Amino acid sequence: MDRNSLREIVHLVASLVVLTIAFSYPGTSIEALAIAAVGVGSGFLLHELAHKFTAQRYGYVADYEASPMGLILAVGLSIFTNGSFVFAAPGAVMIRGKRIEYGQLENYYPDNLKIEKEFAYISVSGAVVNLMLAIIFIAGSSIIADTQTINILTKAAFINVFLAGFNMIPFGPLDGAKVWRYNPVLWGIVGVPSIILFFYI
Repeated sequence: MDRNSLREIVHLVASLVVLTIAFSYPGTSIEALAIAAVGVGSGFLLHELAHKFTAQRYGYVADYEASPMGLILAVGLSIFTNGSFVFAAPGAVMIRGKRIEYGQLENYYPDNLKIEKEFAYISVSGAVVNLMLAIIFIAGSSIIADTQTINILTKAAFINVFLAGFNMIPFGPLDGAKVWRYNPVLWGIVGVPSIILFFYI
Protein backbone atom coordinates (compact mmCIF):
# COMPACT_ATOMS: atom_id res chain seq x y z
CA MET A 1 0.00 0.00 0.00
CA ASP A 2 1.50 3.35 -1.00
CA ARG A 3 1.61 6.41 1.22
CA ASN A 4 -1.26 8.19 -0.57
CA SER A 5 -3.57 5.17 -0.21
CA LEU A 6 -2.83 4.87 3.52
CA ARG A 7 -3.46 8.60 3.96
CA GLU A 8 -6.79 8.31 2.13
CA ILE A 9 -7.88 5.40 4.35
CA VAL A 10 -7.00 7.39 7.49
CA HIS A 11 -9.03 10.36 6.22
CA LEU A 12 -12.00 8.12 5.36
CA VAL A 13 -11.96 6.39 8.73
CA ALA A 14 -11.68 9.71 10.61
CA SER A 15 -14.63 11.12 8.66
CA LEU A 16 -16.63 7.94 9.20
CA VAL A 17 -16.12 8.09 12.98
CA VAL A 18 -16.99 11.80 13.20
CA LEU A 19 -20.15 11.46 11.07
CA THR A 20 -21.26 8.42 13.06
CA ILE A 21 -21.02 10.43 16.28
CA ALA A 22 -22.77 13.42 14.68
CA PHE A 23 -25.69 11.37 13.32
CA SER A 24 -26.12 9.36 16.53
CA TYR A 25 -26.15 12.40 18.86
CA PRO A 26 -27.73 12.94 21.35
CA GLY A 27 -27.59 9.16 21.62
CA THR A 28 -24.16 8.10 22.85
CA SER A 29 -24.78 4.44 23.65
CA ILE A 30 -23.07 1.64 21.76
CA GLU A 31 -26.44 0.75 20.23
CA ALA A 32 -27.06 4.30 19.00
CA LEU A 33 -23.56 4.52 17.53
CA ALA A 34 -23.90 1.11 15.87
CA ILE A 35 -27.23 2.05 14.26
CA ALA A 36 -25.79 5.33 12.96
CA ALA A 37 -22.66 3.52 11.74
CA VAL A 38 -24.73 1.35 9.39
CA GLY A 39 -26.19 4.41 7.67
CA VAL A 40 -22.96 6.39 7.66
CA GLY A 41 -20.90 3.38 6.62
CA SER A 42 -23.12 2.73 3.62
CA GLY A 43 -24.08 6.31 2.81
CA PHE A 44 -20.88 8.25 3.35
CA LEU A 45 -18.34 5.66 2.23
CA LEU A 46 -20.21 4.58 -0.90
CA HIS A 47 -21.04 8.21 -1.71
CA GLU A 48 -17.36 9.19 -1.72
CA LEU A 49 -16.26 6.01 -3.49
CA ALA A 50 -18.83 6.73 -6.22
CA HIS A 51 -17.17 10.12 -6.76
CA LYS A 52 -13.73 8.54 -6.78
CA PHE A 53 -14.51 5.66 -9.15
CA THR A 54 -16.53 7.84 -11.53
CA ALA A 55 -13.63 10.30 -11.68
CA GLN A 56 -11.20 7.45 -12.33
CA ARG A 57 -13.48 6.14 -15.07
CA TYR A 58 -13.05 9.47 -16.83
CA GLY A 59 -9.29 9.21 -16.42
CA TYR A 60 -8.78 11.54 -13.46
CA VAL A 61 -6.49 11.00 -10.49
CA ALA A 62 -8.78 11.29 -7.46
CA ASP A 63 -8.62 10.61 -3.74
CA TYR A 64 -10.66 11.49 -0.67
CA GLU A 65 -9.40 14.20 1.67
CA ALA A 66 -10.99 15.07 5.00
CA SER A 67 -11.61 18.70 5.94
CA PRO A 68 -10.68 19.55 9.56
CA MET A 69 -13.19 22.41 9.58
CA GLY A 70 -15.87 20.15 8.07
CA LEU A 71 -15.26 17.54 10.77
CA ILE A 72 -15.48 20.16 13.52
CA LEU A 73 -18.70 21.60 12.07
CA ALA A 74 -20.25 18.13 11.74
CA VAL A 75 -19.87 17.38 15.44
CA GLY A 76 -20.23 20.96 16.67
CA LEU A 77 -23.53 21.71 14.92
CA SER A 78 -24.95 18.31 15.85
CA ILE A 79 -24.22 18.99 19.53
CA PHE A 80 -25.39 22.62 19.32
CA THR A 81 -28.71 21.63 17.69
CA ASN A 82 -29.09 18.54 19.92
CA GLY A 83 -28.82 16.24 16.91
CA SER A 84 -31.43 17.98 14.75
CA PHE A 85 -28.93 19.12 12.10
CA VAL A 86 -25.67 17.67 10.83
CA PHE A 87 -23.26 19.54 8.58
CA ALA A 88 -22.56 16.58 6.33
CA ALA A 89 -19.47 17.82 4.52
CA PRO A 90 -16.52 16.25 6.36
CA GLY A 91 -14.36 16.27 3.24
CA ALA A 92 -14.39 15.64 -0.48
CA VAL A 93 -12.84 13.62 -3.27
CA MET A 94 -10.09 15.82 -4.66
CA ILE A 95 -9.39 15.54 -8.37
CA ARG A 96 -5.67 16.02 -8.96
CA GLY A 97 -5.59 15.93 -12.75
CA LYS A 98 -6.20 13.74 -15.76
CA ARG A 99 -4.01 10.86 -16.83
CA ILE A 100 -2.67 11.35 -20.35
CA GLU A 101 -1.14 8.41 -22.15
CA TYR A 102 2.58 8.71 -22.79
CA GLY A 103 3.23 10.30 -26.16
CA GLN A 104 -0.24 11.88 -26.41
CA LEU A 105 0.43 15.00 -24.35
CA GLU A 106 1.45 17.10 -27.33
CA ASN A 107 -1.84 16.25 -29.06
CA TYR A 108 -4.05 16.81 -26.00
CA TYR A 109 -6.38 19.80 -26.06
CA PRO A 110 -8.86 20.23 -23.18
CA ASP A 111 -12.52 20.23 -24.21
CA ASN A 112 -14.20 22.53 -21.68
CA LEU A 113 -17.72 21.30 -22.45
CA LYS A 114 -16.64 17.69 -22.06
CA ILE A 115 -14.84 18.50 -18.80
CA GLU A 116 -17.93 20.29 -17.45
CA LYS A 117 -20.06 17.25 -18.30
CA GLU A 118 -17.59 14.87 -16.66
CA PHE A 119 -17.48 16.93 -13.46
CA ALA A 120 -21.28 17.11 -13.35
CA TYR A 121 -21.57 13.33 -13.58
CA ILE A 122 -18.78 12.86 -11.04
CA SER A 123 -20.65 15.23 -8.71
CA VAL A 124 -24.07 13.62 -9.12
CA SER A 125 -22.82 10.04 -8.75
CA GLY A 126 -22.63 10.21 -4.95
CA ALA A 127 -26.22 11.38 -4.52
CA VAL A 128 -27.45 8.74 -6.99
CA VAL A 129 -25.83 6.02 -4.86
CA ASN A 130 -27.43 7.49 -1.72
CA LEU A 131 -30.88 7.50 -3.34
CA MET A 132 -30.53 3.90 -4.49
CA LEU A 133 -29.45 2.82 -1.00
CA ALA A 134 -32.30 4.77 0.61
CA ILE A 135 -34.85 3.05 -1.61
CA ILE A 136 -33.36 -0.37 -0.77
CA PHE A 137 -33.44 0.40 2.97
CA ILE A 138 -37.01 1.74 2.81
CA ALA A 139 -38.15 -1.33 0.87
CA GLY A 140 -36.40 -3.60 3.36
CA SER A 141 -38.00 -1.90 6.36
CA SER A 142 -41.45 -2.41 4.82
CA ILE A 143 -41.12 -6.20 4.52
CA ILE A 144 -39.29 -6.98 7.78
CA ALA A 145 -41.16 -7.47 11.04
CA ASP A 146 -38.28 -7.18 13.52
CA THR A 147 -38.47 -3.77 15.26
CA GLN A 148 -34.72 -3.40 15.80
CA THR A 149 -33.96 -4.16 12.16
CA ILE A 150 -36.63 -1.68 11.06
CA ASN A 151 -35.00 1.00 13.24
CA ILE A 152 -31.61 0.29 11.68
CA LEU A 153 -32.94 0.36 8.11
CA THR A 154 -35.02 3.49 8.73
CA LYS A 155 -32.03 5.33 10.22
CA ALA A 156 -29.84 4.20 7.32
CA ALA A 157 -32.46 5.37 4.81
CA PHE A 158 -32.71 8.75 6.54
CA ILE A 159 -28.92 9.25 6.56
CA ASN A 160 -28.67 8.35 2.87
CA VAL A 161 -31.53 10.69 1.92
CA PHE A 162 -30.02 13.44 4.07
CA LEU A 163 -26.61 13.02 2.42
CA ALA A 164 -28.17 13.06 -1.05
CA GLY A 165 -30.28 16.12 -0.33
CA PHE A 166 -27.53 18.05 1.47
CA ASN A 167 -24.98 17.45 -1.26
CA MET A 168 -27.46 18.40 -3.98
CA ILE A 169 -28.00 21.90 -2.55
CA PRO A 170 -27.08 24.09 -5.56
CA PHE A 171 -24.80 26.39 -3.62
CA GLY A 172 -21.09 26.99 -3.13
CA PRO A 173 -18.72 24.02 -3.34
CA LEU A 174 -21.46 21.40 -2.90
CA ASP A 175 -22.08 18.81 -5.62
CA GLY A 176 -25.46 20.29 -6.45
CA ALA A 177 -23.92 23.57 -7.63
CA LYS A 178 -21.79 21.81 -10.25
CA VAL A 179 -24.74 19.70 -11.42
CA TRP A 180 -27.10 22.71 -11.57
CA ARG A 181 -24.61 24.74 -13.63
CA TYR A 182 -24.27 21.93 -16.13
CA ASN A 183 -27.92 20.91 -16.39
CA PRO A 184 -30.80 21.94 -14.08
CA VAL A 185 -32.85 19.02 -15.42
CA LEU A 186 -30.20 16.54 -14.29
CA TRP A 187 -30.21 18.28 -10.93
CA GLY A 188 -33.99 17.92 -10.72
CA ILE A 189 -33.89 14.20 -11.56
CA VAL A 190 -31.80 13.60 -8.43
CA GLY A 191 -32.66 16.59 -6.24
CA VAL A 192 -36.48 16.34 -6.38
CA PRO A 193 -36.63 12.63 -5.36
CA SER A 194 -34.24 13.45 -2.50
CA ILE A 195 -36.66 16.08 -1.20
CA ILE A 196 -39.68 13.78 -1.60
CA LEU A 197 -38.00 10.88 0.20
CA PHE A 198 -36.79 13.18 2.96
CA PHE A 199 -40.36 14.20 3.80
CA TYR A 200 -41.58 10.62 3.32
CA ILE A 201 -39.16 9.31 5.95
